[in-house]
Amino acid sequence: MTGPSAYEPNAYGVPAYGEQANGEQANAEQAKRLGGSHRMPSRPPQPPLDRWFTSEQAMGLGASILIGAVTVTSWATAWSDWYSYEVVRAYRDDQDKLDQADLISGSFGIIAALALFAAAAVFVVWLWRVRWNAEMFCRGEHRFTRGWVLGSWIVPVVNLWYPKWVVDDIVAASDPRTPPQTVNLRTIPGTPLVWAWWITWVVGLVLDNVAQRSALDGAPQLAELRTNAALSSISAVSMTAAAVLAVLLIQRVNDLQMQRPWTPWWASDQARPPFKPPAL
Repeated sequence: MTGPSAYEPNAYGVPAYGEQANGEQANAEQAKRLGGSHRMPSRPPQPPLDRWFTSEQAMGLGASILIGAVTVTSWATAWSDWYSYEVVRAYRDDQDKLDQADLISGSFGIIAALALFAAAAVFVVWLWRVRWNAEMFCRGEHRFTRGWVLGSWIVPVVNLWYPKWVVDDIVAASDPRTPPQTVNLRTIPGTPLVWAWWITWVVGLVLDNVAQRSALDGAPQLAELRTNAALSSISAVSMTAAAVLAVLLIQRVNDLQMQRPWTPWWASDQARPPFKPPAL
């Protein structure tokens, strides 16, 4: 396995542990300001000697396929919502057709929920495993402990931004340009790909939740069914964009981790001199 063609020492300009002045005191003060039991401890993480690097290409492929299935079900759900609207508009007094429309809508809703659960489970497993790799590539402190790789998705309210921070740190630690002795991954700027993926995902998720709540709110009127169908269609567009970006993100992280030399941070050359630009 070979690394990138040209190594750029400290491409992001972040300090290494050996270059940090009063490091222990600075870390302690930072931990005190941040607070919260879910934050990583201020001391440098210990080497995870119980495992080694693993390629997550197969797990990423599985997650990508299931994410594609979620996209299909989101469009099927949008179609069923428009179908329900048309049935109510044209056959308001035909109970058999109304029941048929409800059955179709409910069936697609169950299938969509199962597809989303399967995709989420495999994606989180992939994310957990690439986080392990990231912790071995780079000594830098992640924003959250490893348990939040899962918890960030299921805790209400914070699940609107915590998962993005988890992914930001994984991408930063996986990038071959990030020095192994980087102090804090938060000093590395996020990538446009992660931003685009997360915005489209949140928009699609919020619109889908609004549409589902409207559908479950008693017997909806014709105008409500039309609004619900429109929201489902917009959500499907946003979820499709998020799915495409998620697949690209999975491929990007896997590529970064395969391009970077599989050398743990504690075995890297800690005596490397700081990068100095050539004299003009």
